[in-house]
Amino acid sequence: MKILHTGDWHIGRLLDQHSLIDDQRCALEQFLKITRTADPDVVIIAGDLYDRPVPPREALQLVDDTLTQLILEDHIPVIIIGGNHDGRSRMDYGSEILAKKGLYFRGVYRPDADPIEITGKGDDVPTAFWTVPFVKPVEYHTLTSSRHIPDYNDMYAEIIANIKPRLNPNQPNVLITHGLVLSAPPDDHTLDDSVRPIEIGGISYASSHLFSDFDYVALGHLHRPQKVGDNRIRYAGSLLKYSFSEVNQKKSAAVVTLDPEGRRQPEVTCVPIPAKRDLRVITGPFDDLTGLGAYTQNNRDDYISVVLTDKIRVPNPMDGLRQVYPNVLEMAYAHSQTVDGADQQRRIKEHLHHPIQLFSDFYESVRGETVPDEEAALVKKLFNAADPDGDPATDKGDAHATH
Repeated sequence: MKILHTGDWHIGRLLDQHSLIDDQRCALEQFLKITRTADPDVVIIAGDLYDRPVPPREALQLVDDTLTQLILEDHIPVIIIGGNHDGRSRMDYGSEILAKKGLYFRGVYRPDADPIEITGKGDDVPTAFWTVPFVKPVEYHTLTSSRHIPDYNDMYAEIIANIKPRLNPNQPNVLITHGLVLSAPPDDHTLDDSVRPIEIGGISYASSHLFSDFDYVALGHLHRPQKVGDNRIRYAGSLLKYSFSEVNQKKSAAVVTLDPEGRRQPEVTCVPIPAKRDLRVITGPFDDLTGLGAYTQNNRDDYISVVLTDKIRVPNPMDGLRQVYPNVLEMAYAHSQTVDGADQQRRIKEHLHHPIQLFSDFYESVRGETVPDEEAALVKKLFNAADPDGDPATDKGDAHATH
């Protein structure tokens, strides 16, 4: 059994209010080329097919075109489960009719759902695909009328306990689910900011140790391609880079070949998915990034985040940057300090009668450094000249004060 595992397409996604539909169309054209080369027995899309419950028309059309190619022209069965971004109940509409053509939609979790059985080329027995679409513990409780389930780990433990008696040990068993499954507590390297938290008030996840009875676990939700513990449990990652936190990730689809006897780990090959435009972060002085040499660079139409290292702020920098990089989406100064709005207002009120200190705060927020001695002396002289009758104890504070 050869599986092409993908997920988190997020068709219809916006990046800083910029539609990515053209980029997604190009990525899916590349994906179809990968499919034809790999010649899998089945394609798995492990949730978040769309980026919102009610996708725009162009997103629906793009998915329809892609699935038509896979099902009707390439004759490859496709299994799609619902993710936390999808309109899961909508996905189930017409699913029984579509299944007769080899397109299996499982949008909403159903405790009594039978596995989807597909026989790979050269296999003696079919592989059973067990589908667990995204489901919250509170939804699971309503669907099953079970006891109160406090978190995702307990929920998945009960879901798998329900599946285990129905597993046939004489055939490969694959679980497809969308959620946070980890081998250890998450850290900054595990998650990225394009992934919405699935639990308010904290990160809740299921332990990978729960899934030991399956020959392969095809996961969706995390956007970085990665195995969870070993090659039996894997996130395929997202179709494209959807956040600047993903700039160093390499997007791919996983070609997974199962051992027919179940004695060895699956063989996994990650095939890169080329993108029409990359997401990049560039850093440097404004003049260097917008000078004549910048126009000779390749891929200037990538989606760009700019970090300026200038100590003096540039007037209207985005106008100049967009002359060189038409798809620059965000800009920041390397030396700027982020100040909480409420804290900033408090400091201004505290220093209204200390103009030198107020100037020092402003200088530091703009330049990222304290006022140098020479400039501090000049500022003090100017303020004293402007208000010769001022109280030295009030308006002649140290311009070097820090907070």
